[in-house]
Amino acid sequence: MEDLRLLIVDDVEDNRLVLNAICRKMEGFEIKEAVDGIDAIAVCEAWHPHIILMDVMMPNMDGFEASKVIKARFPETIIIVVTAVIDPQMEAHMAAIGVSAYLHKPINKELIRFKLQNFGAFLRSKDGIHTKLSAKEALNPFSSDVRHFKTIFDISDAEGMMDFGVWVLSRCEERKSRSSSKVDPMIELFYELMRQGTRNEEHVSIIIEESFEEIFMTMKLDKPIVLNPKMQELADDLQSHCIIRQNFACVRLNNGRDDLNPTPSVDVIEKAPSSKKEELEKKLPEVVEPTAVVLPLSEIVADKEVRTIDQNEQGMLRQSFIDKTSAVDYVQEIGGDVLDEIRDLESLDEEWIEKIHALEEEPNIENIRSFADGVLGVYVRAINNLFEFTALAYALSSLGTFMKEHADAIINDPKKLKMLVMLTEHLGSDLTSWREHIFSLQDAADIHYLDSSFFSSCMQIEQIVGNKEIETDEDNDMEFF
Repeated sequence: MEDLRLLIVDDVEDNRLVLNAICRKMEGFEIKEAVDGIDAIAVCEAWHPHIILMDVMMPNMDGFEASKVIKARFPETIIIVVTAVIDPQMEAHMAAIGVSAYLHKPINKELIRFKLQNFGAFLRSKDGIHTKLSAKEALNPFSSDVRHFKTIFDISDAEGMMDFGVWVLSRCEERKSRSSSKVDPMIELFYELMRQGTRNEEHVSIIIEESFEEIFMTMKLDKPIVLNPKMQELADDLQSHCIIRQNFACVRLNNGRDDLNPTPSVDVIEKAPSSKKEELEKKLPEVVEPTAVVLPLSEIVADKEVRTIDQNEQGMLRQSFIDKTSAVDYVQEIGGDVLDEIRDLESLDEEWIEKIHALEEEPNIENIRSFADGVLGVYVRAINNLFEFTALAYALSSLGTFMKEHADAIINDPKKLKMLVMLTEHLGSDLTSWREHIFSLQDAADIHYLDSSFFSSCMQIEQIVGNKEIETDEDNDMEFF
């Protein structure tokens, strides 16, 4: 098979750039882009992509409608939805029309590459290419493609996890499993558990058992599982198809209906009449308590303050506050060149103050452009290399554009100018602290601990200088961490 054709669909150019930058580093993929659902359909008609990364909220035609048309015309095309919106009902509708997987923003570049390589290897296996995915050799001397009634995967890295994912996709296709909506969250849950286990240098294994009607997959680790919010969300999505206890997680996939004698959850048992509880409890597997350790939310995020903002800003903020990542872990993951470029921003600290004070003393268009392009623009170019901080780059870029567009208002109103200077000084101080605590001291428990301050400062500048009020909608409050 030649290179797989990958289509990226998103109406926001920055989002397409980020996805393209992630995907082009993988071998075996040819990439094209589309700006909305109508454009995506047109590209599909002419180019026939194998895999589509599909945004949901787009003008002209949204991702849901476009996916319906594409799956009807090209049922073999794999669609992976990439969205900041977390809506179980929408996800159920997407699964019903044939969407294969979901990726929630902020984009985890390792996870997106894992899923793309997973589906890519699956497509190649359907095309008759059964080359071994990993470099590990089989134990027996007769065959490298072994399938037993009980299959065991020993997982030590993402490569081994990909082998498992491809096996599951192929097996479910062979058996025509109707639990397709459960396959993607199951693989993603196991991927997150694998990362936790291998990071702690644990032995991770997956044991697969099959009956005529079901496939049971059990992941075992050396130590008790600690569920972070992302894992808990995936486990909740799987509902009664998933059981997590102590140091193992088990997921079942049905070949028949998803509701065929499902294992009852604890909530189902507790809500049942007393006459039924004993019967339901017998269906639960014998397991050793306690259950997996679930970290309380107070230990995962800092105290919150609530502020209502518009939909576009909500979308950007939702890209920043899903996963908690320590500065130590984050710095270890990024490349040395990127780290050096961020640390070089230290030279901008004095220039930031000098240029903003020059604007205060001589308010003119030239000084506004000098700060917007010569300081904010340099920050944006450096931060654009950090996929996890695309929202921050967006905020700074928008601030620079806003200042240039409202130059006359800033120049002609001393009160607005004074407030602008004060807020930008505060923003510069936050950026200095952000650099120090994440990239130098590396003592931040969560790399996104200052995101709310950045957005708050930028929005206050727009509100004050642009004479705009941020609309209040009590039903759609966005929480800042």
